[in-house]
Amino acid sequence: MGFKPISIDKYVKLHLKNNPSEKENDLRKNLDVALKAYQNGERCNCGNDIWVIGSAAVGNSCFTCITGEGHPTEDYEIDTAVKKRDSIKGRRHIDDMDRTKIAGIFDDDGYEINMDLIKKPSLCLTCIKDGDPAEEILCMLTRNDQKDEKVFQCYAYKKSS
Repeated sequence: MGFKPISIDKYVKLHLKNNPSEKENDLRKNLDVALKAYQNGERCNCGNDIWVIGSAAVGNSCFTCITGEGHPTEDYEIDTAVKKRDSIKGRRHIDDMDRTKIAGIFDDDGYEINMDLIKKPSLCLTCIKDGDPAEEILCMLTRNDQKDEKVFQCYAYKKSS
């Protein structure tokens, strides 16, 4: 499940068909403003990514804060915003799991992080904390947080002697 990608043009056409009293120019302007905010990394007050389509109507907020639902089930989102979210495909969401069997690490959006798929940057191999069980989770979260960055930075790094 998740968002259904749709182009701005197709969404505008669909939206205006269902809401004929709205003005196309205003809708396009609001979508452009929300998409720019999303692309600039603006987040909802709760810390999640904003939902572009919903934010165009009610202000910059995430899907959950706008709808009250845990995560989208075939709701529309602008296609260029969906591409950024593709990394969640195939991952379990905490809301879909049996509460008595939840274990592991989850990202800010509630999706399970598979720690076996997190690559270890070469910087980590020279760190004194590499292999320390007490630091493992924090190191994994740092690596996961920067998985798409060109340059890995760790502010907890201490060179081993």
